[in-house]
Amino acid sequence: MDRKKIIIDIPFNVCTFSNKRLTKEWINQRILIFMKFTLQSLKIQTNQDFIALIQYDDSTRELVKQALTNYDTLPHNVKFVSQSEHRYQILECIRGYEYLYLVRLDSDDMYHKSFIQQLHEYKPKENTIALINQNGYLYDSLQNRLAKIHFTSPPFYTLIYKVKDYIEGKRYKLPGGHTDVIKVPHEILDKANYVVVIHSNNDSTSFKLVKDKDIIIDEFKIKEILKEFMGNTN
Repeated sequence: MDRKKIIIDIPFNVCTFSNKRLTKEWINQRILIFMKFTLQSLKIQTNQDFIALIQYDDSTRELVKQALTNYDTLPHNVKFVSQSEHRYQILECIRGYEYLYLVRLDSDDMYHKSFIQQLHEYKPKENTIALINQNGYLYDSLQNRLAKIHFTSPPFYTLIYKVKDYIEGKRYKLPGGHTDVIKVPHEILDKANYVVVIHSNNDSTSFKLVKDKDIIIDEFKIKEILKEFMGNTN
């Protein structure tokens, strides 16, 4: 039996923060951002042994399909799936494996190119159910600004399930969302593994979150860091 299946679970427009997420304009703009940032992060992973599932609201199926026709075909391991199909897609992917590593990522953010390899190599303790990335960067794509950031319990985490338990319906309860991940048995991955992207379509992220001492002003260094998350930016 293969030991580990890594699935990157990416909510697209299934969160209920605003009804504008269901509109053609929002979908077109967010897919553009996904293609520019998140997809590049997935494509340059040094280990491609993962599946990324981008989950969209069923009512927007045709809008999503239409928007995707404007871009090249997605890699075989990156799939847009409807909310109603999402659960079955996961169950189909994990059969024959011992563990499910369920990675959370937003549709406009990025992981370091080595992140999937890190997960394949990492050996957590027996009782650990979450791997948390506390260190990362905040990138203002509008003004090309980059800063180091640290969050105690950010939305960049991986939940570990025994496949048998997951198939039988076990789910970890996180009533407070990502802020509750720190409360469950966990381990911290020390590397700066994520980039939060600020763009014209953001609803909640601001560069004001960072302190002056954490802002990186060297343009060459900014370029070199971003290359580790999205490849060549030229």
